Amino acid sequence: MIAFYTRFPELAARETRTITLHGRPDIPDGEYGLVEFYCDEPDCDCRRVILRVVSAPPKMHNYATINYGWESLEFYAGWMHGDAETAAGMQGASLEIFGPQSQYSMAFLELVKWALQDEAYVRRLQEHYRLFKEESAARAERRRTRPGWRRAPAKRRR
Repeated sequence: MIAFYTRFPELAARETRTITLHGRPDIPDGEYGLVEFYCDEPDCDCRRVILRVVSAPPKMHNYATINYGWESLEFYAGWMHGDAETAAGMQGASLEIFGPQSQYSMAFLELVKWALQDEAYVRRLQEHYRLFKEESAARAERRRTRPGWRRAPAKRRR
């Protein structure tokens, strides 16, 4: 997974969702960004985003890593070749099992679920996914058509 801002820095600066919190008993006061990460495999069509909840600069501490898949459970079950258990973990918003978490992760998950009720925000994530996948496919094509793109086999050591 690659951060959206590494490929589209200006767009990410304008469109990354931020949340400012004060007075909640379950989350420290502060400003938090929902930093988007997308898969850069050109042949993958997972239709999901990893959102890392990070505090504002300069610290940028990671508080939660959240998977969000916007398609139906049926889509993910088909994509996972019938593995319903894995598909259930991909659909909707859930804590990403391979991402860093904190003692506040569950509270941030609930906050992100609330933010995802905004249809315009979900459409923005889907558009960012589309842009990212198109750019990843173009990069792969440039690598594929670059002269000498195949490496010679490694020489054996004797």
